[in-house]
Amino acid sequence: MPILRRVILFAVISVFTLGLGLLALFDGIEILAASGGYTGNDRNALLGLGALTTAGALVPIALWFLAGWAIFVKRQRWEW
Repeated sequence: MPILRRVILFAVISVFTLGLGLLALFDGIEILAASGGYTGNDRNALLGLGALTTAGALVPIALWFLAGWAIFVKRQRWEW
């Protein structure tokens, strides 16, 4: 596969995985920061939601790294 096709494929993958992962990560951090203004069960709910959102955001970011490794480093051919 030529390098130009690899770069284009990685750019398309990046829009979805890295873009959505970073959006979720920043949203989770924002939820965690907003929990400081609450007390009691509301604060506990926001802390849990912020932690889960932040942790869930790491999945698409990790997939982005794996896609980059598979496309540029390993260079394995996908045959059907």
